Order: sequence, then structure tokens, then C-alpha cells
Amino acid sequence: MSGFALSIGLLAVASLAAIPAMVSAEGDRGWGAIALGQAVGAIAAAAIGFGWGVSGPARIAVADEPQRRTAYVESVRARLALFAPIALASALLAAAVAPQSVGLAALGAVTAAAAGVSANWYFVGRGAPFALLLAETLPRVTGTGVGIILMLVGGGAAAGLAGMLGGMIAAFVCSTIWIMLKSRRHRAAAPRPDRLSRILREQRHGMGSALGSAVYIALPVVVVAVIAPASQPVFALVDKFQRQVGVALQPVITVAQGWVPRRDSAVSASRARSALLVGGGMSLVIGGAVAVAGGPALAWLGSGQIGVGPAAVVLMASFVAVNFFESLVAKALLPALGRLRIGARATIISTVVVVPLVAVGAVLWGAPGALAAVVAGLVIRGVVEAVAASRAIRSSDALVVREEIHA
Repeated sequence: MSGFALSIGLLAVASLAAIPAMVSAEGDRGWGAIALGQAVGAIAAAAIGFGWGVSGPARIAVADEPQRRTAYVESVRARLALFAPIALASALLAAAVAPQSVGLAALGAVTAAAAGVSANWYFVGRGAPFALLLAETLPRVTGTGVGIILMLVGGGAAAGLAGMLGGMIAAFVCSTIWIMLKSRRHRAAAPRPDRLSRILREQRHGMGSALGSAVYIALPVVVVAVIAPASQPVFALVDKFQRQVGVALQPVITVAQGWVPRRDSAVSASRARSALLVGGGMSLVIGGAVAVAGGPALAWLGSGQIGVGPAAVVLMASFVAVNFFESLVAKALLPALGRLRIGARATIISTVVVVPLVAVGAVLWGAPGALAAVVAGLVIRGVVEAVAASRAIRSSDALVVREEIHA
């Protein structure tokens, strides 16, 4: 966990450090346009990633080396085919809905969409945190660092976003080279990659869960920008911070993604039960910590130009707690228990509920109203997924008892 935490921590710190630099360079409205573009780009990244971030770690964890090589090659073929059209569509959409700074919104969308080609799921499945650090994390952090320096010397936010995009491209290249070199002795034994159409068809459930999650995360920022543009910079700042806190907590989920799934379904169910109980307790502690530290952190991130009230801080803490628990269930437990379809359905239900609530909340109460709607929808989604995971665990336990009685 410490190895994965180092990578995630570096990425989170770099991303947070870029926010005040962007606000200082472009003001609150420019920052709002960038955040809007990144929200649209996050949806594009999920579409480009096509579910490998959800189902990939479990697949890699139980596969042998030749199968792992083929799995990664298949993912690269599929994601590169999807990247250009989806990234372009996201840039055009961001430019269309941005109330101002159209160019920054479009560039923010492309930069965020590039995350879809990340290989981090492969390293997670292998349980290789330090390979992840060297091949994936350091190029991305370096690119973000270069972007921050360019903004501080007067280059503008466009230069900062260009640095981030360069770091993501470098990470993809370095990761792919590492994986291909590491598995080159298994090349002859690796199964032949499937046709692109079949690869995408087999990934459809993971894709549904990943894309639904991205839509749920990103759509409120877009809705607020269109319905209540005056509240959008505040909402975007709080949303960005709570997402980055979620990223910082990702090591726990990352370790669970590789630890829970096992060939023996009874062992997977037992480990899923432990993760469910520990995750519930951790979410309460995390929420309390964010409630205490969130206000000062947001004041720093806003660079003195964006003020956030106490109600928004409390809602942010609630979101972080619920989001951690829901992510643990959706990304680590449901794939290992063979219930990916449930995650996709729960995401659709919560999205249908939250979009109109966000619009109403933003109009009536501004940023706090929109945040309350997001938290409510996430609670619904987490409850559906947790119930499904609990039922799967009980079913596995009952199967083991029947097998023992039969024996």
C-alpha cells in the first residue's frame, strides 16, 4: 500500500498545486472554464479507457504472464482506436458549453481525456507499485511540474495544460515500453489478440460502470455551468478538491483491487467481507478529517479569489466519505464477485436521480444546493452496490456450506 500511496500522493499533490497557479493565471472565470473542460474530458477518458480501469486489475491479477501481455496489447489497440475521435468530440463539446474562455475549456478536455490511455490498472493487477511509480507516475508529475513553472513565469494556463498533456503522453509511452520489455520472453506463448469488435464487446460491462461513474462525476459541473454560471467557479473548486482527496485515498482501493480477487471464489468472498467492514469504518474517519481540514485547504486553493462557505465544506466531507466507500465496493468488490453489471445499473440510477436535483439545487441555493444533490445521488448508488456485494458474499458462503455437506 505504501508503494501505491507514493504514486497516488505525488499525483494528488501535483494536481492540487496546479489549481492556485491556474486561478492566479486566468482568474476565477478562466479556472471555471478549465474545470468545465476537464469534467467533459473525464467522461471522454472513461470512454477511451473502456472499462479497463474497473475490470482490468482483476483480470491481470488472476492471469499468467503470456495472458497479461495479450490483455495489455488488446487494451492498447482498442484505446488508441478510440482516442482521437473521442478526444476531439470532448473538446468540441467543452467549447460549445463553456460560457467563456472556449480555448481553455477545449484544451482542458483533451488533457483530461488523455488519462484514458493510462496503464495504471495493469500495474495494479500485477501488484507492482514501484514500476507504476517509475513508468507512469513520474512522467505525469514531471509534466505537471513543468506546466506549473510555465504558469508561474507568465505562460498562462494553456502552457500549464500543455505540460500536463505532455506528461500523460510520456507516461503512456514509458509504461508501454516497460510492459513490452518485461513480457518479451513470453511473447511466443502469448495468445493471439482478439478482434477489436470482440475486445470491446467483452469490456462492455466494465465500460458501463466506468463511463457511468465518469458521467456522474462530471455532469454536475456541466449542469451548474449552464444553469447557474455564477456559482460554477465555487462548485468547481470544491468538486476538484474533493475529487483529489478521493485520488489520494486511491491506494487503499488499489490494494483491494489486487487483494480481493482470487481463483477460489470462497477466498474472494471472505476477503470482500473484510474489505467491506474495514472500508465502512475508514469512510467515517476520513469524512471527519476532511470536515476539519477542508476549509483552510479550499482557502489556499482559491488563491484569495474564490470564497467557500461552511455548508459547502460539510457537504464536501460527506461526499469524500461516501465516495471512498462506494469506490471501494464498485472497483474492488463487485468485479471480484462477478457483479460488474450491478455497478453499471447503480450508476445509471444515481445519474438519472442526480442531474435534475443538481439543476434545482444550483438555481435555488447555488453551489451548496448542487453539492447536496451530488451527495444524495452518491448515497443511493453506494447503497445499491453495497447490498449487491453483501448478497454475493452470502451466496458464496451458502455455496461453500452446501459443498461441505455434500462432501
